[in-house]
Amino acid sequence: MPKTDPLTIGQLTRYIERKFTADPYLNARTLWVVGELTDYRPNSYHQYFALKDDTAADHDQTKIKAVMFHSAFSKVRFKLENGQKVLARGRVSVYPARGEYQLYVDQLEAVGTGSLQVAFEQLYKKLKKEGLFDRPKRPIPPFPKRVAIVTSNDAAVKHDLITTFRRRNPLIQLVFYPTKVQGETAAPQIARQIERAGQGDYDALIVARGGGSRGDLWAFNEEVVGRAIAAAPLPVISSVGHETDTTIADLAADAREATPTAAAVRASAWLLTDVLANLQAARAALVHALQEGLARQQQRLTALKAAYPLAQPDRLLAQPSQRVDELRHRLVTGEDLLLRQEAARLQHLSDQLAGLGPQEQLRRQASQLAHDRAALGQAYRLTLAQRQQKLARLIGQLDSLSPLKVLKRGYAYATQDGQVVSAANLAPGAALNLHFYDGKAVVTVDKVEKGD
Repeated sequence: MPKTDPLTIGQLTRYIERKFTADPYLNARTLWVVGELTDYRPNSYHQYFALKDDTAADHDQTKIKAVMFHSAFSKVRFKLENGQKVLARGRVSVYPARGEYQLYVDQLEAVGTGSLQVAFEQLYKKLKKEGLFDRPKRPIPPFPKRVAIVTSNDAAVKHDLITTFRRRNPLIQLVFYPTKVQGETAAPQIARQIERAGQGDYDALIVARGGGSRGDLWAFNEEVVGRAIAAAPLPVISSVGHETDTTIADLAADAREATPTAAAVRASAWLLTDVLANLQAARAALVHALQEGLARQQQRLTALKAAYPLAQPDRLLAQPSQRVDELRHRLVTGEDLLLRQEAARLQHLSDQLAGLGPQEQLRRQASQLAHDRAALGQAYRLTLAQRQQKLARLIGQLDSLSPLKVLKRGYAYATQDGQVVSAANLAPGAALNLHFYDGKAVVTVDKVEKGD
């Protein structure tokens, strides 16, 4: 490529991307890689992580970024955790926005125990921690009237259930809720049918499926099925797979049986023939007991009729009749005495009430008011006379001390500018006001003689 005609970064990236796309190995659906999961943070939609080679030396450890789109990730059965060793299938291509290659993963499996086993153990630990498996188990009624069954339309399973119930107790009504029991859409359908059965009037619920591989039975290991069984309002019997298979549905159910036939036997613990035989025996015992009791009572009645007191009933009533007369006389006498006592008590209360009546109280209060009014008038007149005498005495004392008395005897006093003056602060020529008893005069000072 000449120096004068260089490629842009985008052109170079697209060229490299076409190289990856054209490579028959890197872009094939058969490319599997194994590595340790790292840099994973759960996302609500697409998942982004990296795979590193844990077999290489620390200084030579390699890592490749990876992306798994939502449609592919929804099929992963186990929970991704950093440090897991996984097997990934996909293709390698370039992400143009950052110019880096990455692995586009289509399928992801756990290495070692297997993806399904890892998913089962993870879900088991989660639900066990929540206490879903430790809730009290509900008893299965031994003689139910109606039983709901959630299973597929498989003729073998339905035939086994119907045959067993008809043989053991044909009075039990069976209602089937058909559903898929295998595949990606099976678990939601199973949970929905369990929920529908829980809304009906049933005594028990059977969730059944025939045998199969672990993958075939996986719908019964889904969380939605386990929670639906635990939330069912009626006892649930789980019969999924073979006896060696243990599913989340088995652990969440109230009882577990190895086969659908065994589940039908558990749900019809009392055989109809045994119940009818027991009823017949109980009926015969009841009739026999009634007959014996009736015979004993008949014998007792005959003996009572032949007894001496019943032969002459008048003698039995003589003493009770006399006793009744005595009690009647005591009742009448006691009643008269009680009436007299109550009449005396009533008269006493009437006399007390009359003394406490409002008219008597008003009379006494009016008398007290008149007495208080007379005493108040006398005290007022006495106090008024004493105060008048004291006032006359004080007026005389005040009058004797009045300066007008002194002025009447020919005395006067001098003021200057409204202030009383003395010789100590006068000077010749000063104008003074002389105040007399009956007026005042303005004078001028000619001479001042100050005394000691």
